[in-house]
Order: sequence, then structure tokens, then C-alpha cells
Amino acid sequence: MNQGSLVEENCIFLEAEVETFEEVIQLIGEQFIKNGIAKATYTEAVIQREKIYPTGLPGNGYNIAIPHTDSEHILRPSVGVIVTKKPIEVSMMGSPELKLDCQLFFPLAMEHPKKQLALLRQLMGFFQAKENLTNIYQAKSKAEVLDVVKNITYD
Repeated sequence: MNQGSLVEENCIFLEAEVETFEEVIQLIGEQFIKNGIAKATYTEAVIQREKIYPTGLPGNGYNIAIPHTDSEHILRPSVGVIVTKKPIEVSMMGSPELKLDCQLFFPLAMEHPKKQLALLRQLMGFFQAKENLTNIYQAKSKAEVLDVVKNITYD
């Protein structure tokens, strides 16, 4: 990991060519599983959870989604960063009937439920700073993304 950051370079995807939210989850799921972050059950568990508890949020200049699942599917903590080439429709957290076009996705892998809440709080503060989202959206390299997210840590 980068300086204690939860974001690993191999879990960053820029200009991802995906068409659906399910494809976003499959993309990060494959990476999380390959890197020993999540169990083989991760991808399907996130897809199923998202149907009941959607994770789209209107952001500060950018809509975002923070897909995640229960800790039983996780081996170690991590946060992915996916910037899609085209907007992907995501249901809004708390109002699933509302749809948001998202291009910034921050999939979570947390193995302790109590720490997941702390991470979500930390991320909410991070997302409120518009320059963080702008810098990630405009990043030309994974190194640029890592520089923006270096303070997202696991306590």
C-alpha cells in the first residue's frame, strides 16, 4: 500500500470502458480477488447488496458511488478507484427510485463492520472537497490518483 493508504495502485482504473454498474463491480471484484483483498464471493455479494441498498451519491460537482458488501466477503481492507469513460446509471442511496449518472466509483473492502463506518465518515469528508473529485476525474495516471487519495487510511 502507498504510505498507509487504503488505495493500491493495481485497484485504480482510469477511463474504464464499462457499460453498466454491474460491470464496474465485476472489474474491481476481479482485482480485489486476484490481490487477496476479497473472497471469491465478493462480486456477487456487492451486486446483490446494491439492489437492496444502493450506494450512489450526488457529489460536489461529480456523482459518486461507493459499492461495498458485508465483511464476511473481505480478506483485508482496501478502497478501489474507478473513473469510467462514460457515465453509468446508479440508484441513489436512500432513494433508489432516483438515478444518478456516475463516473467516479470508490468500491470498499472492509473486514470489520465498525471500521467500515469510520471509513465511510472519512470518505464523506474527502468527497466534500470538490478538488479531490476533480483531481481524480482529471488524473492522467495512477500516480496522480494515489497522490490525491494518500490520506484515506485505515485506523
